[in-house]
Amino acid sequence: MNSKVNQRLSLKEQLKLLSTDKWAYILTFVTFVHVLNFNLYADDPNFGERVDLGLIEYDPINEASGIAMSKKNTDVLWTHNDSGDQNRIYALNSQGKHLGVYYIDGVLARDWEDIALGPGPVDGEYYLYIGEIGDNDSQYDLKYIYRVLEPAVDSNQVPLDTTIFGAETITFQYPDGNRNAETLMVDPLTKDIYVVSKREGIARVYRAPYPQSTTDTVTVEHVATLNLTNTVGGDISPSGRELLIKTYSNIYYWCRTPEQNLWQAFDNEPVIVSYIPEPQGEAICWDSDGMGYYTTSEELFGFQAHLYFYPRLTTSVVNNEKIPPSFILEQNYPNPFNPETHIVFELPKQSNVSLKIYNIQGQLIKTLANGSYNAGFYKVTWRGKDTNGNPVSSGIYFYQLQTGTFYQVKKMSLLR
Repeated sequence: MNSKVNQRLSLKEQLKLLSTDKWAYILTFVTFVHVLNFNLYADDPNFGERVDLGLIEYDPINEASGIAMSKKNTDVLWTHNDSGDQNRIYALNSQGKHLGVYYIDGVLARDWEDIALGPGPVDGEYYLYIGEIGDNDSQYDLKYIYRVLEPAVDSNQVPLDTTIFGAETITFQYPDGNRNAETLMVDPLTKDIYVVSKREGIARVYRAPYPQSTTDTVTVEHVATLNLTNTVGGDISPSGRELLIKTYSNIYYWCRTPEQNLWQAFDNEPVIVSYIPEPQGEAICWDSDGMGYYTTSEELFGFQAHLYFYPRLTTSVVNNEKIPPSFILEQNYPNPFNPETHIVFELPKQSNVSLKIYNIQGQLIKTLANGSYNAGFYKVTWRGKDTNGNPVSSGIYFYQLQTGTFYQVKKMSLLR
């Protein structure tokens, strides 16, 4: 369509016209893709405003101290209470709906402070790691991490009350005195376990290399220090390239290059990312696709715990050395797609950019980019989820790029 005609038509009218077009872009765009360098290292830490996903439904979850997003089950999160609860974890979906109580057989619950999800002894399986790492008075010589295979959960199931068997116990001690900690992370690339101390003026990062013994006491290695205090949670992205550490007031983000060990990423200055402090917010985890993060809080001062989500609103720089001659919005690839697709656009000058996804009814589904970008080539990935992190259904969708002087809409097809 002519760009002048575009400007006179409403979005819904343009979508109607586009939906009758033939798929005629793929061969040209595949050639373009091979020319550009897409060996990207990590997405920009540009996250949107907080989305309130609702109350955590199950009343006994009143001191949520950790949270983890399932890699095995679609739209399932795990959480647990702080000290004072039983040896159990809770499953919920991304709307806060209660899915079940899961007791962990053969373990104790003195002061569970964080939960992580990652790989383990059996390749291809996912494990839950529960950190018995709280120690307010630094009086316990030994700390424990319980590792158990993640069970199958349906995000719409009737809530269960069941028991998980076969938990393994990783017993560890610090090399430099007893510590209180509330941050437990598992590196998806190496299976190493990381614990971050809480109360020192400079937090300490400790590592338990894989394979961790389940028969002997492991002495963890002090591998990094952080200019932070009151660290209460953290998580490593599914790609293993991005790290989040949470305090009561801020969330800090680090990048890890492919050649770095994880702890070396902490040598860089962190970026403070989006966060509205909660009454006693201690829990944080990445979404299963790395396109945002969840937080929740203990219930305090009459505050009921909500589940919050911060969506990623960013693009990745593909090539910022050459200046494109004009504004261009390329056809997404692959197309049709499942589960993800990539959109490339070109900016000949610094511009305020809006890139949005709409359904065939013209309803806004997701904002992928919103902000000022320098001249260059950019790529953004859409993983078929809406603003709230929910997977959308199969069908035709439209992506709209708008700058101060350029406006274009293209269509794409999602096949579940």
